[in-house]
Amino acid sequence: MITPDEREFFLTHGYLHVPGVLSGDHLTLIQQEFDRVWELEKPRVNQHRLLKYQAFIDLIEHPPILDRHKAIFGHQVQLLQYDLLRQGPQSTRPERSWHRDFVFPGERPLSINTILMLNDMSEERGPTRVVPNTHLGEQLPPADQHNQPLPGEVAVHAAAGDAIFINGAIWHTGGRNGTDGLRRGIYLYYGYWWLKRYESEQTLPWQALENASEERLRLLGLKMPDGDIHQYDPTRL
Repeated sequence: MITPDEREFFLTHGYLHVPGVLSGDHLTLIQQEFDRVWELEKPRVNQHRLLKYQAFIDLIEHPPILDRHKAIFGHQVQLLQYDLLRQGPQSTRPERSWHRDFVFPGERPLSINTILMLNDMSEERGPTRVVPNTHLGEQLPPADQHNQPLPGEVAVHAAAGDAIFINGAIWHTGGRNGTDGLRRGIYLYYGYWWLKRYESEQTLPWQALENASEERLRLLGLKMPDGDIHQYDPTRL
């Protein structure tokens, strides 16, 4: 599901835009479930709430998403966090808010955030922006330009159903929704199994474990991968 060119682009630039990760009836289902689950579980909809619902349980193993993480992490991949983010119409938040999700830079990512867009990300709706190659250095985004345009920034104008894979160390920012509609995104955050999970003190919903495959149990941190961190073969994807 990932081409050599995609993999090379991601490792070099620190992000990858993949069209059509969701499409057709599947996209419609996820959009509808987003709205339904948001109303049931708001204001903070994270993995311990999302993993009660079958559509979101299935999404963590969706091949166009998971296979791209396996291309980087192999079978050592684990789901670290899972969120819904929703921005209402005519937002007054800053247009940019530069940050890193993960502060350990390098050519080999330790964590990758998948941003799955459920609305077309026009300039007015506020596309995700990245500064390519900033995953390679240790410098943080300049504090005096936290809400300002940065040299070399790229606006990713994703369509509904597209995904943006971003190295956790790259400088990036969400945008401000200036439309009369919603700005909806699903954030699936993966990394190596030996990284500490977010909110690890909470119990995962029983629904996520019912009839779970071995792969799902590994993704949820409940089953060890084949071979530990010292015996891992990175060529075995």
